[in-house]
Amino acid sequence: RKYSLWSVNFMITCSAINTKMLNPNFAVMCNPYSGNPESFESTSPFGFNSATYFLPMCTLIGVAIASIFIGTMSDRLGRKSLMLVLGWISAVGSIVKYFTRHTFWGFCISNFIFGFFLGNLPIGMAYVGDIEQNQKKKEQLLGMLVGCFVLGNSGGGIIAVLMADVGLFAPLWVGAGLMVIANISSHKYMIEPAKNVVEKPIDIDIEDKFTLNEDDEDVNRPEVIDQKTLWNIVGGALLDNIGSTGLFPLCLSPLALETYYAQFEMKGEEPIMSILAYQWLSVCVALLVIPSTQMTPWFFERLGVAGVCVFGNFCTAVVTSLLLMIATAFPATNLSFGFFVFCMYAGFPFTVFSQLTTGPMLDAIAPADKIGFVQGLNNASMNFGMALAPWVFGLLADATSTTAAIITGICFSVAAALANAPLMRHPLMGKQAPKPPPQKRIFKGEDEEIVQKMLSGSYVDPELTLEIAKHRAMNGMPTVVPRVRPYAEEKETLGKLSKDASATFEFRRELADRILAGLARGKDDPENLEFSKEELVQFLNTVSRGDNQDQELIHQATADLGVWMGEYLEDNGYSPHTASVLMKQMFMTAFPRLTDDGPELTEENVEEYLIRNRRVMNSYAEHKKKTSLLGTFAQNAGGYHGHGWW
Repeated sequence: RKYSLWSVNFMITCSAINTKMLNPNFAVMCNPYSGNPESFESTSPFGFNSATYFLPMCTLIGVAIASIFIGTMSDRLGRKSLMLVLGWISAVGSIVKYFTRHTFWGFCISNFIFGFFLGNLPIGMAYVGDIEQNQKKKEQLLGMLVGCFVLGNSGGGIIAVLMADVGLFAPLWVGAGLMVIANISSHKYMIEPAKNVVEKPIDIDIEDKFTLNEDDEDVNRPEVIDQKTLWNIVGGALLDNIGSTGLFPLCLSPLALETYYAQFEMKGEEPIMSILAYQWLSVCVALLVIPSTQMTPWFFERLGVAGVCVFGNFCTAVVTSLLLMIATAFPATNLSFGFFVFCMYAGFPFTVFSQLTTGPMLDAIAPADKIGFVQGLNNASMNFGMALAPWVFGLLADATSTTAAIITGICFSVAAALANAPLMRHPLMGKQAPKPPPQKRIFKGEDEEIVQKMLSGSYVDPELTLEIAKHRAMNGMPTVVPRVRPYAEEKETLGKLSKDASATFEFRRELADRILAGLARGKDDPENLEFSKEELVQFLNTVSRGDNQDQELIHQATADLGVWMGEYLEDNGYSPHTASVLMKQMFMTAFPRLTDDGPELTEENVEEYLIRNRRVMNSYAEHKKKTSLLGTFAQNAGGYHGHGWW
């Protein structure tokens, strides 16, 4: 499954590279006075800004239209086959686009046609929904997939900048080659979930039933789509993508390009920002989605998915406003340009939050047979916004001013935040109630009744307790930390607590005997060793005080037990407040030291630990037998001793 996910991520990355590969060169292509022989002779009827944004719009419109149908088609035809069809046609498309490079409209038409075959992101997102049932892991995988998509957008631009001396259209050959590699990889490694993945039923047998994971939370999918919530999410995503255009690309081109390059070039002065610097700024800003994908799980836990979306919308509005203020209110100097770049790169990761949340929100309301459909709507709204908004804003900037266009984008970001705010009240998208620590939880596959009794502090057969601890340790999970019931709660049932102790003492003694015998057999016959000392030590340390244990929880349970003991002594004729030294001496006698060098067990001290543990359990077990026998004698004194001499 790991290689299958890698192949899907690689395919999405390569498709994104092909989608945005030539973006840094569009400004040069659409400028007939650039001096580059490959620039278009005419972009009529568009001006420079609108033509620059019309080129990527052609591709993204094709992607957006295809996204509406691609998800549903993959629900019916399968994820892998459709992914491969799109991939091979995209590889051919890159070559065809190279041979239509001589005219503006010929290149636009080929971009539009082959844009239909670059919209495979909905298939990848639906694929994640198919194979991952754990909610938290699903959100992480979807975030990683969107991260690969944005990384591909940036990677395509980097290829274009690096190949600037080779030609404006030469990167198309690299894109075709990458698509061929991605197709071969997907053909070999991608697994079709509908045919190859069979969900195993949970076995209730205690030996095999544990499929533990700290974050085991299956997705309970609805039977039908909540239409109101669906269109709220899609509409909010569309507003967000339109508003994000005010930040990127408008804050770079035309805002930064005019402020820090064009006005100096027109005066014949040395510009603060070169064209090469502009290209690197535009392609590298997309790399900042990587820290965004790492931060979103932390924000999801504290704000909820919808809360993070609204936060991202407001961050977009704030960062865009700040960049506009720096570029327009302050003189164009190296210092102000430095602040401009700093604010863009520091703020951009937070603005991406809103785009990383749409996928998980739609997945939460999608029935199993509609995952591709809803993710297709998500991708369609994103690409329609990314396609139309820059071109429309370019027309607005040409007709009015760059400032007016960017302010309009800020208004759309605020509108997106207001539109998404109601989703914060949705039970699946708002802030989730904190989960109890793993030591206090029942995991999928465990016997709920048994573990619940353990957690409540009730008596559980020691053999079952050991099995649960063993299987948790084998899965790298912390053991159960039972509730320490207050003394007042158990005061009336101390007799039962004492009665159950005999079975526990005897089991612990026999367990120590079995382990010691197993170690001894291993020394005599290493070939048939049931378990090694190393494995035993690791298990015992994991169960008692492993690294995955919540140490604060352990200390609290220990403190609660101390309070219980103190209240027991006080209620049963002892005076711990006046005889604390005596009490300590009694405790040390009742609980002799099991290890001499701290609680950590090693291969050197584990046998001595087991021997001492067995000795303690044996003394308790024998003491229980004696007290039981004396109690029987006392109840039948007349029958055994007619004169009752004692």
